[in-house]
Amino acid sequence: MNKLAGKKLLLMDNKHYKAVKLPDEIKEKIDQAIRKKMNIIVGEAPGSCWLFQDYLKLKNYQKVIIGHAKSIRYNAGNWQTRQYGFSVIEREQNMIDQCDSAIIIWTDKSGVIAENIELLKRLRKPVFLYEYTTKTKKGIADWLDRTRVFDAYYDWKNLQRKYKYRKR
Repeated sequence: MNKLAGKKLLLMDNKHYKAVKLPDEIKEKIDQAIRKKMNIIVGEAPGSCWLFQDYLKLKNYQKVIIGHAKSIRYNAGNWQTRQYGFSVIEREQNMIDQCDSAIIIWTDKSGVIAENIELLKRLRKPVFLYEYTTKTKKGIADWLDRTRVFDAYYDWKNLQRKYKYRKR
C-alpha cells in the first residue's frame, strides 16, 4: 500500500496551502506517476491544485483531467475537464471513487481534507500525504498511516447526510 497503484491518480488539497511551489517529495511522486503514464485527476481550486496543474504543464504531461463541480476556475494546460458533481462534497467523493491512488496536501488539519483522507483510507487506496502547517511553514511527507484517525466524526457526518437527504 506504500506505492502509487493503478491507472488513475488523484491530486488533492485544500485552498489554504499558500506556498509558491510544490514540495520536492510531492514532485517526486508526481514524476513517478508520469513515468507510469497514469491518468491524473486534479481539481481547479486555488492553492496547491493550481501548483499541481502548473507542475504538470511544466512537464508537458497530457493525461490530465480537471475535475470540477459547477465551473472551472483554472485549467493551466487546457486539458480535458469533467464535472464530478454539483457540490464540492459530491465532486470530491466522486473523484475519490474514480482514483486508484492519491497524493494529498493536508494544510492545518483541514476538516474537509481529513474527511477525504478517511474515505480514501476506508477504500484502501494508497495515499501519499504531505501534512503542512502554515504557522511553522513546515511539512512532513509519508505514506498514509492506516491506524491513524483523521476524522473522528466521519461516521456521524455520513449518517447526518443520509438522514438529511432521506427527509427531502
